[in-house]
Amino acid sequence: MPEETEEILIPYDNMKEQLMKEISSFADATGLSIPMPEISYEKGATQITFDTAPLTDSLLFNCVRVIKKYIENVRIITFDDGHYSLQALGRNIFKTDSILDSIKFSFFSLNYPKCIISKKGLLTQDELNAAADIFKTFFAEPKEDPELRLKRLGAAVMGSSGIGWDYIAGYEEVKRTIRESIIMPLQNPAVYDKIAGLTRRVFEPNRPRAILFEGPPGVGKTTAARIIAGEAGTPLIYVPIESIMSKWYGESSRNLAEIFDISEDMGGAILFLDEIDSLAGSRDQNMFEATRRILSVLLRKLDGIDAAENTITIGATNRKDDLDNALISRFDQSIFFPLPNAQERSAIFGGYAMHLTDENIKVLGDRSADFSGRNIKDACEFTERRWARKLIISKSEASAPPFEYYQRTLQIWKKR
Repeated sequence: MPEETEEILIPYDNMKEQLMKEISSFADATGLSIPMPEISYEKGATQITFDTAPLTDSLLFNCVRVIKKYIENVRIITFDDGHYSLQALGRNIFKTDSILDSIKFSFFSLNYPKCIISKKGLLTQDELNAAADIFKTFFAEPKEDPELRLKRLGAAVMGSSGIGWDYIAGYEEVKRTIRESIIMPLQNPAVYDKIAGLTRRVFEPNRPRAILFEGPPGVGKTTAARIIAGEAGTPLIYVPIESIMSKWYGESSRNLAEIFDISEDMGGAILFLDEIDSLAGSRDQNMFEATRRILSVLLRKLDGIDAAENTITIGATNRKDDLDNALISRFDQSIFFPLPNAQERSAIFGGYAMHLTDENIKVLGDRSADFSGRNIKDACEFTERRWARKLIISKSEASAPPFEYYQRTLQIWKKR
């Protein structure tokens, strides 16, 4: 195992800028008029102070949950009516050196309710994240629409595509596996739960939580996910990698955890993580701390104490060997999407060039070895554009490209 990395302290100006930006974004998203906290760094100590709503048991509990989310070990200093105070312990709870210098969270509920977060020295990113989330906990109104929350995080809920399995030519074994492994459990959860109740001493769901789609680019992994969501009547949340990556240390893993939480708030969804190898590579290789945190979130959410219960995660990769072994073990099943064979390639050409004869389509399928479905679609679009230019220049009526133009495209592409 790699050595534990030392936590990075954030310079005060950067910490203040990040916290104010976080709170301003929260205010804009909720439309609330929110008083900004007082932030200071004097005599080598950081302090964040803000007035709060009246402190209820529910609010206090939610604040403790926030603290535990970011800080592993915490001790209670004061827990009296009107004054509650908690302080972080070190990663090694048996080392008590400088324990009084650790970050402290104090809540006052009498007279003028307020929260004071203080620490001797600068804050780490986790401590700053905790402060920001505690602030938002006090001012949060009922949660905004899940789709808006996802959009703010860079993810998107994809509606019904209106396409079925006929849209993907061939791949009969892949389609059968997907129907049995994903669609049937989604459509018939009671049957699976009843079987689990009859077979297990302690009930546990036997429906899949995570499936890995592997295969070269352009073979239909994303399209298959959209078809699954359409058939099962379940929202599909598409998460492009660049959407959750952030320049702020620790924020990327927090974004990913929030996306999982929103999926659960929706009552369940299909969460599609494209290029998951870019998010969670192997720990056998050199790994940045930010990537390690993202991997930790994935491991917890797929099969941990706070695992997503109603969400099916589909990860897509064309580099399975680059994935961390612990992550691979979290997937209930891996489904491989191969490159289409000659017959399947002909069927795909038939979908994009229906005016050609069966004989022409077969020739194109035979001559496009190693093409993916996306390659074939792109080749057909390229052919149409070349043919359109010829018609425009010659001022001819619109017509479909002849077979020879498709052949020529394949020749051009094979030389690339």
